[in-house]
Amino acid sequence: MPSLSAKGSALLRRLTHRSSSNFKFAFFFLGPEQRDGLKCVYEFCRVVDDIVDERPPGPEGRAEACKGLDAWREELARIYGDEDPQMDLGRQIKRAVGRFSLSREGFEGVIDGCAMDLDIETYADMKELERYCYRVASCVGLLCIGIFGEQGPEAQAYARHLGLALQYTNILRDVGEDAARARIYLPQDVLKRHGVRPEDIFKSSYDRRFLGLAAEFADLAEAEYTAAWKIFPTIPNRRALLPAEVMGRTYHEVLQEIREHNFNVFAHRASLRRRDKLRVAAMAIARTNLPRGATHLSSSFSGTRKIG
Repeated sequence: MPSLSAKGSALLRRLTHRSSSNFKFAFFFLGPEQRDGLKCVYEFCRVVDDIVDERPPGPEGRAEACKGLDAWREELARIYGDEDPQMDLGRQIKRAVGRFSLSREGFEGVIDGCAMDLDIETYADMKELERYCYRVASCVGLLCIGIFGEQGPEAQAYARHLGLALQYTNILRDVGEDAARARIYLPQDVLKRHGVRPEDIFKSSYDRRFLGLAAEFADLAEAEYTAAWKIFPTIPNRRALLPAEVMGRTYHEVLQEIREHNFNVFAHRASLRRRDKLRVAAMAIARTNLPRGATHLSSSFSGTRKIG
């Protein structure tokens, strides 16, 4: 595996491309050691994700992916144990773990979440989907807040809710793209409640049934943002979580744009213009500097955004 320093620039390009440049602004608010730590976390996520997504087809490919995931579980045991990691990235992660006290649970959760993609192509209900999203998103958030410098119980609860909110927003935004890869992340019970069949999603059927489904799912995402932001004023060191707030507020704006385009995610991929991202960042900075317990900037501020 190439060294992390050699891959750092390419990684950042991939991250910002795959996430509509939303990660770029979060990186701006970190010091050099924090950036290195965050690169470790995201490189780990990408490597594990690629083990599953880029596997060969058929049972042989699944067996190969399982072997790759097991290799990383063994590497984590070395990272958190007395043995030296065998991989260059593993050694980078071990240093980050020592510097930022990152939890093993976060890394293991990401592996478990990616492993779910080996056998599950759709989810029966929100409980199953929430388990998946917790692993692939909230666990990443729990690792990130450690790097940011605040991982008390309030911050952990905030990260769990915000991770779910971001992942639900991604799922709604990417319905069409996921369908093109024969995947539907929207849970089956929600589809059935609105009379939407999987084949309707695969055919990009945009009608009143889909509108009802999308509106309900958007409300579920909104509820997770609300839960995160209800907790946020109680966090002792909110300033440390500025990168998380920038990310969360940016994705919340993406959710509002999806609403403003009447949930037509098949024809329009929601994204923000640079000046809107800068405005979101400025509001996040203001909010993280409020006295502890203050809430008067906790509501949405999407009303002044213009869609581009």
